[in-house]
This record gives sequence, structure tokens and C-alpha cells, in this order.
Amino acid sequence: MDDVNPAAKTFVGRLNAFMSIIYEPKLHFAFAALWFLSLQGNMVLQGGQGQVGEAQPWIFSIASIVGVVTLFLVMFYLRAVDEVKDLEYDKKYNPERPLVSGAVTMTDIHRYWLLGFLLIPIINLGLSPWLALFIFADMLYGLLLLKLEQWLPLMERSMMFNLLLTYPVSIALSVYTLLLTDWILGVEIQASSILIIISYIMAFLNFEIVRKNLWPAMADEGEQFYSHDLGPIKAALLGLACALGAVTLIIYLNAPWLATGESSVTGWLPLLALCPAIKSFMIFYKERTIRYNPRKWAVMFIALFYLTNLLHALTANSLALSLFD
Repeated sequence: MDDVNPAAKTFVGRLNAFMSIIYEPKLHFAFAALWFLSLQGNMVLQGGQGQVGEAQPWIFSIASIVGVVTLFLVMFYLRAVDEVKDLEYDKKYNPERPLVSGAVTMTDIHRYWLLGFLLIPIINLGLSPWLALFIFADMLYGLLLLKLEQWLPLMERSMMFNLLLTYPVSIALSVYTLLLTDWILGVEIQASSILIIISYIMAFLNFEIVRKNLWPAMADEGEQFYSHDLGPIKAALLGLACALGAVTLIIYLNAPWLATGESSVTGWLPLLALCPAIKSFMIFYKERTIRYNPRKWAVMFIALFYLTNLLHALTANSLALSLFD
């Protein structure tokens, strides 16, 4: 590591290098905030629907900050786990990754794991020991994936099988948000709460599949994309179907045709997220002569999905507060 700058020779310097390469803090904190707050806001909205007097206020408190920080730190921890899990693959196809390039050491990665195991459950203990236990179990499963990949060689050969086993760690973060909302804000868990999570699952599946799809002729030998499991068009169609399903389901839950005032408009806003999703599919379908990957459109879709859901939750919940204050 003689060619790195002096700051990178310290633990803090290497941590900054790690985050600057694959986990830019401001961007990922904004992502965590949009994810948590839009999801919680819609859970509060759905949990408060019913007869007059049953509306739940959406209270922004220290619990909200803990929730956002938890998602941000768990995503960082999982990225550190992936750095080890994908090491051999990255040596061939992603030489810029921090562990491969030498920006961080294996000891650094192990320290990130340890800090995560200590810090994340502790900050949740103040809210609920059960929340702390739940998030600890999720992190432990993330670490177990390292062993599962050794025990199940199919995880390396099949992206879809790998997704089946790895995606639960992300789904658990949405479940964590639901549990926090129930236990801390007292919002009752309903069937609609589960449907919201399903909508978010489909939205993230679009993000995951679209950004890892490539025409096989453009891929280097041994590179892994969902197109190898499903075929490029089927993978692209599956990603688009997930986007359509996510938006359709959340609009069904919003029911803007039954709302009044601003929420009758904001309830339709998630439709905007379909613009990059459809654009992504159209460009991918036509562009077959260069190594084109529609990653930026996947990012735009999920960012718009979260943002429009947050705007609706802010509008609809504030209206509920004004009506039932």
C-alpha cells in the first residue's frame, strides 16, 4: 500500500477510502432516510385509517433518527460483508473494489463487522431490546451468507438462487421499520402494512435486477448477470414487472380516488417512478451493440418511488392530524 495517500495508512483514512469507493456517506444516508421515512409514513397512514378518532399522528422523534441511522449502518455492514463474500469474483471483474485494490485490509473489514455488531444493537436498546435482538439476528444472517456460499456452490453459479438467499437481509430492514412503528408509535400492524412491505420488496427487486442485467454477448467470460439465468429480455421484463407491481400496489393502498384535498393528487405521484423504469426497458431492448447497463435508471426509479411515497405520506398524514387533532 505504498502508493496510497498517508491518510489511508490510518484506520480512519482507510474507512474514508472504503466509503468513498463503494459507500458514499451522504448519498447512502439520504437513501436510508428516504427508505425508512417513506415506509414508516405510509405505515402510519394505513394504520390510522378507519373511523373518526382512530388516526395516528406521525411523530418525528429520536426513534425516527435511530431508525434512519440503523438502516444506514446495517447497509454499510452488509456492504462490508459483501466485500469478503465476493472477493474472488471481484479479483477478476471488479479490481477497483477496496479490498481487492488494497484501499482496506481484511483486518479493517473484520473491525467494521465488530463495530456493527456492537454499535447497531446498542443504539436500538434504548427503543426496545426486541428491536435490538431483531437487528442483531439480521446482521448475523448476513454473516452466515459467507458460509452458505461455501456450502451451496449454486449461489456462485446462479444469480437468482443467490438473490433468494441474500435478499431476506434487506427485507428484514423493512420489517424492522414496521416493528419500530408498531412498538414505538403504537401503530397497529394490519394487512395493509404487509402489502406496503411487499410493494417495497418489488421496488427493490427492480433496482436489483435492472442494474445487474446485460446482454450476454457484451459480458466478459465468467461475469454474472441475471441475463445468464433468465435471458436478457426475460430479466428486463421481470424488472419492469416488479416496478409496475410496486407502483400499482402502493397506489391501490393510497386510493387517491377516494381521497380529498392534496392527498387526492399526491396519491398518484408514484406513477412518476414508472418513467425511468419504462425508459430503462426501452433503451435496454434497443441497445445491443455496446456494453450498456441501465443502472442509472434503476437508481432513478427507486429514488423516485421512495420520494413520491414520502411526499404523499407527509401530505396525507398532516391532513389526518388537522382533521383529528
